[in-house]
This record gives sequence, structure tokens and C-alpha cells, in this order.
Amino acid sequence: MKTLKTLLISSTLAFGILSGCTEKTAMASEEIMTNILSTSKEFQAYYAESETKTFQDEKETDLITMKEYVNNEGKKKVITKDAKTNKETTAFNDGKQILTYEAGSKEAISLNVEGVDLPVYQTHKEQFINMLESMKKNYKKEVVGEEKILNFDTYHLKLTTKKENSILGDIEFWVDQKSWFIVKSSFTNAEMRVDTEYKKVDFNPVFEKDTFAIDLPEDVVITPAENMTATRSGSIEEAKKVIEKDFLLFNEPDLSFEEEIEISEFGEKELAHKEIVLNYKDVDDGPLFSLTIFKALETEDIDLGMETANMKVRGNKATYIEELRNLSWNENGLTYSILIENPDMKVEEIVKKAENMKLSSK
Repeated sequence: MKTLKTLLISSTLAFGILSGCTEKTAMASEEIMTNILSTSKEFQAYYAESETKTFQDEKETDLITMKEYVNNEGKKKVITKDAKTNKETTAFNDGKQILTYEAGSKEAISLNVEGVDLPVYQTHKEQFINMLESMKKNYKKEVVGEEKILNFDTYHLKLTTKKENSILGDIEFWVDQKSWFIVKSSFTNAEMRVDTEYKKVDFNPVFEKDTFAIDLPEDVVITPAENMTATRSGSIEEAKKVIEKDFLLFNEPDLSFEEEIEISEFGEKELAHKEIVLNYKDVDDGPLFSLTIFKALETEDIDLGMETANMKVRGNKATYIEELRNLSWNENGLTYSILIENPDMKVEEIVKKAENMKLSSK
């Protein structure tokens, strides 16, 4: 449940949409699209304050406040505070790294994002259009009307999910008609509702010189995110000890995998995660795909907002995500996830070859 709640809350600031069904709605949608196309393409700095509330059975269970500082260069600082635990976390993004620090901690986590096209560098219009595109087939959409929020003239948009196990559930947005900034949102699934509403938005902020400076206590150690995962190379026998099970391998004459298997272990106790990765190549040593294996999680299907295709692999229900070229299925308590690397290889080839997989002990 905690994972489900975390995923839903983290998604509330990441989506927007438009479209229509009735004649009135279609007219509104046409007007919206016209306004989107005429919106400025320049990146817009802003300062904003918001509240995110979580409800279960209409009872408020969590409250998170957030302050966002974003300048014209795309540098960003976000301060979140959990009202329940009183924990405050600050995240800095200078375009080269994202640094996250929880007040009182002796460690800060850095993530290298140099060269990565993050949404923070997109205009509100670009973010809005990208979100619309990613969700257009999984939701029934309608324009409910127009409302005034925080002196913003907003369009009230409603999305009804077509999937039973959608992590996001049904969604409502209130979007500023000029900037396409999402002023308010509400996500409702079978388990809970998460509402985010901005209490202050300033598109003409004046920041102090040190606003985006990273200022941490002297005793804080900065740890790269990649160092938090203990990864090593090992044999099939070592991999079996980590997974604690015999696992399937491809059994085709034109396929082979690197001698050394990647073994990763991270997290502690009930949150510990262990996985192995085998990198397959063809007889000419060209990379084909990677196979990742780990213990299957006891969770319902999660909608990632991407185009998926349902398939069958070895008689098991499988999911293929075209955008990632990733095929995955569960079998005998293990999850098998294949990332296709060779652009000429089709997912149908993988499915066919998977029928002949054999246990590593054979």
C-alpha cells in the first residue's frame, strides 16, 4: 500500500490533458487547442507553493506542502514537507545533477542528469502536450467547464480511465488558459484520492543570488545514486543463490550470453531487492537483448501511462511496452524482463525463442 500511495502522489504533478465528446465539449476543445498553439514558446520562470492531500474513505491521511523555485535557465529547487512526520526534503536541479537532501540526515543523494531532456526544461505548453499524447488512448476525456482559481482563468478537464487497475485512476485538472500551468489536480482510484492545489503562483519572481546554491551541513556526505546499488559480476551458481531459485535461460544455438552475469542487491530487510541481468548476443557477438530476473512482486498491474500490448509468453500473461521495447512476464514466482537492444529484432522473435527456455540447472 505504501508503494501504491507513493506512486499516486508522485504522479499528481505530472499530467495534463484535453479533448471532448459532446458538441459543446468539442467546441471548447477546439478553442483550447487554438490557445495552446498560440502560447509563448519561451521557458517561464516561476515561484509556487502547493498542498497535496491524500484521502482514504474521504478521511485526510496525509498532507505534503511544497515550494518550487524555477529560474529562466531551468535551474530548480523544490522543498517538500510532510505535515505528519514533519520531515523536510530539498531537491536541487542545476541541469547537471539532481541532489536530494532530507533535513537532519548525514547523507545527500546525487543523480547525474547531464544531457537528459527533463520536463523542467520544457515550457508548460510542451509539458501539457506531451502529457496529452501519452494518455490519449487510455482515457475518456471531457471539458467540464471553466473556473476561476487563484485569479487564474482555468479549464476544468476530466479524464475517466478505461483500465480497471490504473494506478492513476480517474483524473481531474484545472489548467490555466494562458500559461497551461496545472493549478489544481485530483487523482482518484479504488484505494484513495490525492488532491494537489496551488496556493500561490508567481510568474515574475525575483530570486536572491543564493536561491539555487547547494548549502549542506559540513558533515553531510554526498552519495551518487549509482553507488547505492551493490553490483558485481558472478556465475550462474552465484546468481541462483541470490535469486534463491532455479531460473530460465534461453536455449537457442544462435544465442549466447556474456560469461559474467550482473548481480545487483540493494535495499534492506523487507525492502531489499535482488536481481540478475544476462546480456545476450548472437553468434557474431552483436548485442541482442538483456534479460533481467528478480522475485515477482505481489502487486496488481500498474498503468505507467504508456502504450502496452498484452501477449502470451510460455502460456503466461505478458506485457510489451513498445516505447521501451520491453517485454515482461511472471513465471513460477519470478519476473522475467527483456529489453530489446537490437533495432532489427522483433518482439515476436523473442516470444518464439522463449518457448524453448530451460532451467539453469539443466
